[in-house]
Amino acid sequence: MARRKVPAPRLPAPPARPIATVVRDPELVHRRREQIFRAASRVFISRGYHAATVREIAEAAGLSLGSLYSYIRTKEDILYLVFERLTTALRENTRRAMTGIGDPVEQMRAALRANIRTIERYQDEILLMYQETKALDRESLHHVLAGEAEYVRFFEEILEAGYRQGCFKGDPRLAADIITYLCSLVALRRWNLRRRFAPDQAVEGLIGFILRGLGVAERANGRGRERA
Repeated sequence: MARRKVPAPRLPAPPARPIATVVRDPELVHRRREQIFRAASRVFISRGYHAATVREIAEAAGLSLGSLYSYIRTKEDILYLVFERLTTALRENTRRAMTGIGDPVEQMRAALRANIRTIERYQDEILLMYQETKALDRESLHHVLAGEAEYVRFFEEILEAGYRQGCFKGDPRLAADIITYLCSLVALRRWNLRRRFAPDQAVEGLIGFILRGLGVAERANGRGRERA
């Protein structure tokens, strides 16, 4: 029986923690914070969060220390900025990949592929998140965890739509949590995956593994085997 098309779930941005700035031009603030994000990612990854200094980040960003402090106030602000930019990239890339797709299985496939590809691109930052979340202040941690909860809920909504049509099996709440963790393995286990698999082989293998775990059957077609 043909599956009914359903709208892709929305993936709203959770309220961000405000970062104080003395600059009034929003576009300039965005551009400079992108510079700071890229530079801070490199410095935190190479030096470690606690050993890194704001001066080193300013130099890597091509800014004076005084100029950098016009856009952020503390090193904790910079760490939160890295986390916020990373979660924004995950959210936007996944939402864009699902545009126009009405089938829950294909929504899940597109969401998984976009999610994993984004994690591949930002795998150093993903490792940084896992290692340094404990360094966030309470307010920043609250916002980061709220964003993660929204992301898990997004996958849960895809699963719920599919369960109603008999596409998936299991508990959507548990499956959504497991899926978001499994996608991160391309960063957390990269040292082994790179040694044993070609990049596309690891990505497509992980997508297939997750879909089979959700009960998506395989079917034969003229081009070989394809997920139903």
